[in-house]
Amino acid sequence: MNKKKIGIIGGVGPQSTSFIYEKIIYFSQLKYKAKNNADYPRLVIESVPVPDFISNKNDIKKAKEMLIDTVKSLSRSGATRLCIGSNTVHILLNELKKYTRIPFISMVDLVMDKCVKNKFEKVGIFGTPTLINSNLYPKKLEKNSIKAVSPSSEQIKIIEKIIRGIIAGRLNNVLKASYAEIINDFYRDGCDAIILGCTELPLVMDYRKFGKKIISSDEVLAEGLVDYYYL
Repeated sequence: MNKKKIGIIGGVGPQSTSFIYEKIIYFSQLKYKAKNNADYPRLVIESVPVPDFISNKNDIKKAKEMLIDTVKSLSRSGATRLCIGSNTVHILLNELKKYTRIPFISMVDLVMDKCVKNKFEKVGIFGTPTLINSNLYPKKLEKNSIKAVSPSSEQIKIIEKIIRGIIAGRLNNVLKASYAEIINDFYRDGCDAIILGCTELPLVMDYRKFGKKIISSDEVLAEGLVDYYYL
C-alpha cells in the first residue's frame, strides 16, 4: 500500500486547481496505467480564497497568513509532500517552508528542470505582474545559462487581463487574439519556448500545435506530483 499523500495549496485560482487535478488523473493513466479507484494518488486539496496579489502586494500580508494556516493544516493531514498550485505564490515559498517539516515540490523548479532537459537557450516568461517583477524565473534560468525574456509593460497588461478573465469566467475573443499575437512576437524574437508561468494561462487556448515550445506549469506540476507518488 502506497503511504504517500500529496497536499496541494489550491484556489489561486480555483479554475487552475481543477485543471491541475484533471492533469494528475491524466498522467496517472498515461504513465502509470491507473484504471481503478485504488490506483490513483492520495491527495488533499485545500482551496484557499486569498486576496490576490496579481498586480500589487497590498494584501500580501493577509494572504501569507492564510497560506501559513493552510500549510499547517495540510501538514496535520498527514501529507508527505506539499505543493503550491500557483506560480505567483512561489514568491512566498521560502517563508511557508518555515512552518512545516514536510518537503515542498516546487513547480518553478520542475519547470526549470524541463527547460534544462530540453536544452533551451532562450525562453519567454508569461505570468502575473507580481511574478514578472519578482524575477523568480529569470534568476533560475540565468543560473542554468538560459536567457530569459519578459513581456513589455503593455504585454503584461494584456496578460493580466487574460488571467483575471479566466478567474472571473469571462474571456473575450479580442483579448485572446491580442494574447496570441504576444506569443507570436516571442517566437519571432527567437524564443525556443514560452513558460506559462501562471496557472490560469494554460486554460486560455489549445496550445498543442506549439508542442514543446509551450511549457504549461500546470501540466509540469501535475506530472511531477504523479512521478513522486508512483516512484
